[in-house]
Amino acid sequence: MRRIGVIGAGSMGAAIAALAASAGLDVILLDVKGQDDPAGPARRGLQRAVQQRAFLNPSAIDRVQVGNVEDNLAWLTECDWVLEAIVENRDTKRDLFRRLDAVLPPGTIVTTNTSTFTLEQLLPKELGAWRERFFVTHFFNPPRALLLCEVTAFPEGETVRFATFVRFLEQRLGRRVLLVRDTPGFIANRFGIYSLVHAIRLTGEFGLSPEEVDALTGPVLGRPRSATFRTIDLTGLDILVLGARSLQESTGDDYAVPDWILELYQRGRLGDKTGGGIYRREGEQQLTYDPAQRTDRPFRAAAIPGLEELLRQPFPRRLLGALELPSPYGDYLRHLLGRTFGYVLQRTTDAARDIASVDRALEWGFGWVMGPYAQMDFLGLQRVRALLAEAGIPASELLTLAEQRGGFFLNGQVLDPGSGELVGEERLSSTRRTWQIRIRETLEREGLRDLGDGVLALRVRLLESLPRSLEEALARWPSALVLVPAFDSLGYSYGELFQLAESGEQAVLEERLRAVHAALQAVATVPVPVVAALDGEARGAATTLALWSDATVAYLTTPLGYPGVAAGLVPLGALVALRVRSEARTSTLPTPLRAELGTASALTILLLAERIDSAHLAGTLGLLGDRWLVTIDRDGLLETAANLARVLAHGVPVRPLASREAFAEVSQMTTPSLAALDPTTQSVVEVLARALRSAGTLEELLQAERAAVVELLSQTELRRKAVATLQALSAPRR
Repeated sequence: MRRIGVIGAGSMGAAIAALAASAGLDVILLDVKGQDDPAGPARRGLQRAVQQRAFLNPSAIDRVQVGNVEDNLAWLTECDWVLEAIVENRDTKRDLFRRLDAVLPPGTIVTTNTSTFTLEQLLPKELGAWRERFFVTHFFNPPRALLLCEVTAFPEGETVRFATFVRFLEQRLGRRVLLVRDTPGFIANRFGIYSLVHAIRLTGEFGLSPEEVDALTGPVLGRPRSATFRTIDLTGLDILVLGARSLQESTGDDYAVPDWILELYQRGRLGDKTGGGIYRREGEQQLTYDPAQRTDRPFRAAAIPGLEELLRQPFPRRLLGALELPSPYGDYLRHLLGRTFGYVLQRTTDAARDIASVDRALEWGFGWVMGPYAQMDFLGLQRVRALLAEAGIPASELLTLAEQRGGFFLNGQVLDPGSGELVGEERLSSTRRTWQIRIRETLEREGLRDLGDGVLALRVRLLESLPRSLEEALARWPSALVLVPAFDSLGYSYGELFQLAESGEQAVLEERLRAVHAALQAVATVPVPVVAALDGEARGAATTLALWSDATVAYLTTPLGYPGVAAGLVPLGALVALRVRSEARTSTLPTPLRAELGTASALTILLLAERIDSAHLAGTLGLLGDRWLVTIDRDGLLETAANLARVLAHGVPVRPLASREAFAEVSQMTTPSLAALDPTTQSVVEVLARALRSAGTLEELLQAERAAVVELLSQTELRRKAVATLQALSAPRR
């Protein structure tokens, strides 16, 4: 895949275009023709995508070419994949496909982002040749945050090309792909919207307020904090009403929303995008729409006996207590879960290829902590049968089958509704992605994880403790190591260093500085390849750790860099690493390039790299070392790092940072003009430049860096500025 076309620049189409461009693809984005500007609608959609931060890499907007479907449809002839994301109207979509057939080569993959229609409903009969290359790719909005993508194909389309395309969606676009059946609503919307609709309907049946329902249907049930009514306000009442109406028409199932919701929809009171829906603010007052009185009233926080105590318990344990809450609250939850479980049990075989996909869809698409089948196993199937009976839902054959087999999930096996047997989890299409997520979660809990083939992943929480952690890992004879930093703040103990300097404890201060350098040198002397895996906050010590490793794999939006250097927050080990790597790199270049790059651009890079939100840009600047790879497949980050480590394990690590040779003195430096800097920054630059110019072995360069830091910390005014800067950096970002 090199170029894709997206037709429809609405919120979904433009966001998909932004995602693809951020992944390095060239994108053609088309919409209807504008009056004054032919590409105006597509251009405006692209600008909305920028405002909504749909671009993981802001500079990727240059990869998007905008046009219109009347004049520029022929541009799509060079696309490898064309995605349709226009209005949910069957005839309009079919007409577009007929027009595309006239311009697209026979090898182009065509997909629809529909969540309403099936492939059979959308494909005109005369386009039968498309059946092998016409798929559903149902992205979730916003794709930056919601990674689920439901995919399906005609039976004759499930070829090697389809499997390769699915892998492309996972690895290049970072999607959590679920293979679903070609039915209306697929899995996530069909079950998620059903549960949402019935949460609304039960509000009136049990006489609860919107505030009480939101208190009951959020974290208590392992669902997002926005719960029910806040979620509706966020996504829009129009999305709920139209989606529920479409599902009712296409499935024949009960998705009817209450009259009061329809009244709000007809009045144009759609939620946050119209200034209010269920909740709204009037000046300083927060208001809630009262379904019984059909009018606004002041917001009233829910006061449910026992709820606060339940929330202190971990999920899913709190689920047991939630069902026993006093009436009407426990009654409400038992009926909601009874209806939800009953519908899932009845309709799973219609929508899903396996029961695990149902759980994954609601976890990945609707933010549930645990899917319905895992919840049923936890509660116990006898309790589930009682919940169904209380809600007036007949028990399904699938529940009886699960009772006979001992559950839906058992010892790495999953109940197969078709055969009635337990099958190995590894046979399911969603298993690979699920295992990737579990590995990350296990590493977070345990700190060490075997990634296979002798590659060990090590969670690094404290830089100074790294030598001991490396020693323990090497005792297991790994073939390579993957270091995953998880530092607090910037990863350096600046607060302690400032206090030691303030109290004049220079010997202890130098000892602390030497311990940090020893940790980094331990990485450079490990006898097996070391790959740094960066995800989340990676400024400061995490960026430095990448410089001392053999290779780096980073998630695209990982924040990197060295904030506060000009204020005295010197990142220990980074200055020397940048100089040594720069010198080693330029020594292999022809003389003109060597003169242009120099070995002393390190300080300039250090000062300029306050905060870099694009890992690709950080790599280009040299902050990720000499071997680096950037990905937007966050779930697969560890697997990618492990694969790179396996490749490196076939060779002997050659590291300039482990060299015992002496480095020459640098006579000239590329630094910002001192005259343009404030006096405090000037002093920092002068001290660091002196350390960077020095000659000697790696140990002597590190010693010069430590001396520079001690000299800077001895300045009272600089310490004050550094402390203030550190406090500002630690404050939460808005």
